[in-house]
Amino acid sequence: MNNLPYTETAQNTMLSAVEKLFVKSGTIVAARKWNGGKLYEIDIHLPKVDFAKWKTAQSIKCRISALHYTDYTPATWDIENKICTLYIDTSHSGQGSLWAAEQRKGNVFHYLKIEMAKHFPFQNKHLVFLGDQTSIGHFCALQQLADDNAMISGIVSFNDLQTADEFVHNCAWLPLEAVANDQTIFRQTENLITRHQSEKEKFVFYIVGGAGLVVQLRKLLKSHGVDGRQIKSYGFWH
Repeated sequence: MNNLPYTETAQNTMLSAVEKLFVKSGTIVAARKWNGGKLYEIDIHLPKVDFAKWKTAQSIKCRISALHYTDYTPATWDIENKICTLYIDTSHSGQGSLWAAEQRKGNVFHYLKIEMAKHFPFQNKHLVFLGDQTSIGHFCALQQLADDNAMISGIVSFNDLQTADEFVHNCAWLPLEAVANDQTIFRQTENLITRHQSEKEKFVFYIVGGAGLVVQLRKLLKSHGVDGRQIKSYGFWH
């Protein structure tokens, strides 16, 4: 995928007097749209951020329009070059989707703060990632933080088959199954618990995505006797 051509949008350069007091900045170094899909990858250079200190998934509050900020999870990060990548779902209308589509190499990137998302990989546990297409960045972050020999599996549901197919190509390092609807993720999660009922205490489940999906998956796991302490949830409201 080639970088999109350079442009500089007004919303990235014009800060209000109030925002100038507390907003931090970086630079967009690349922006890529998945082929035929609804996801953007945006690489950002943040020279003042010490990525080496990240021990949990992080949340960066991005300025997507005047006085409007949205949280995204830095998916992967390069400690030496101080670059991180955001995966942004644009399948729903909104300021975040519009902002992602406008990003080009060289644009100024404004953000309010970066804070811990309180999710981290547990050692000596099988990590199961369950979510929708908004969860990809979060799962990439957890995988980067996990040990090299960590056991990771899971399922990600997508809004359409084409984007699901692109996931396999664009995130080949994530050992997750891509499915094209939420009903499949419910069915396969139930099958997983049923198969491993006698050893389910070895699993930690990370449920990430739209709030409705997160709530339903939590209920499903608990109905099969999974201890709440084994379920780590992080919901988004679109």
